Amino acid sequence: MKIAWLTDAQAPYREPLFCELATRCDFHVHFLFTEEPERHFRFRPHPGYWSAVLPSVRLPLPKRIARRLDSYQAVLRIGETRKMLDAADVVVIPTWAQAASAWTMLRARRRGIPYVIFSESTLDSRQFDRGPVAWLRTKLFRQAGAVVVPGPSARDAALHTGVERGRIVESVNSIDLEAFGARPRELRSAAGEGTGPDAAHHRFAVIGQLIGRKNVHSLLDAFSRLDGEPTLDVAGDGVDRQALEDQARALGVLDRVRFLGFLEEPGVVEVLARAQTLVLPSTEEVYGFTALEAQVAGLQVVVSSKAGIAENLVGVPGAWVVEPDADDVLAGLEAARAAWTGWTADIPEDAASPKRTADDVLAAARIASR
Repeated sequence: MKIAWLTDAQAPYREPLFCELATRCDFHVHFLFTEEPERHFRFRPHPGYWSAVLPSVRLPLPKRIARRLDSYQAVLRIGETRKMLDAADVVVIPTWAQAASAWTMLRARRRGIPYVIFSESTLDSRQFDRGPVAWLRTKLFRQAGAVVVPGPSARDAALHTGVERGRIVESVNSIDLEAFGARPRELRSAAGEGTGPDAAHHRFAVIGQLIGRKNVHSLLDAFSRLDGEPTLDVAGDGVDRQALEDQARALGVLDRVRFLGFLEEPGVVEVLARAQTLVLPSTEEVYGFTALEAQVAGLQVVVSSKAGIAENLVGVPGAWVVEPDADDVLAGLEAARAAWTGWTADIPEDAASPKRTADDVLAAARIASR
């Protein structure tokens, strides 16, 4: 089977899945942009799978609409959509709210080539509930050959959009199990770490862009109200960094909060190797990969109810789902600190296995091809 994957930019967290799919089928990944500066994604060829940046033209949008879409928009140059579809049996698209992707799906439908949507979107994360964008979403989802979702929240959103249950494949998001599973445990062993510091010196971490919806300001407020001498690593950069540093200073916790800036994957792994609890306090989060990475690394997680991954974590040991306000985040921090007994020894492959996700993508491709 020839599968083409069309997406915006080269996200490192997708690469374990791409490498796995490349061992199973004739698999090509097509990117629309050479980089995504906000998340520091930059294209570079990967030896594990075929990839290329397609010739495209970026579309200017009014700032109000651009902010709501939360992504760049582009159209492919004339002839590029046809060339991609001619070389594929099935097209997989994770970014339906992208002009080039929507056009590709409409063209694929007209040419009789099935497409699969990989959808992380939840009802909470949707920006458009009515109007032409909502109409287009409904049309694209209902005409999809299959829809792959990484959990129950995304499944419910797909059902709400009118996708038949039999065309929904419920899967998991996957990450590099070696990097986020084995490597943090190696670093702890080399450092002589046992169960980590006591409750008074508990190590928290937050990883992501420092922008409004990541809600780090509420986390700082909650953190400042903890007794003892816990620490907080803030890994990431963004327009709110200076304001957050000023807030930490005003709250009197700047000496216990480390602003690390943007980190490449090895730096993130080092943060996860020394932290005990990862916090994801976002007011809006389509999924929440950092919580998944932290789980695989053996940490506890405190996750906002507004994150797509939240429903996957309900009732899971070592996970607390909270509302994204300072009081509820504080309750989560206190509960996690009190419950700490040490990093988990086993790597939970079932929650993040690239093999499992590849199985499900291929199953969806077969459903779409019927």
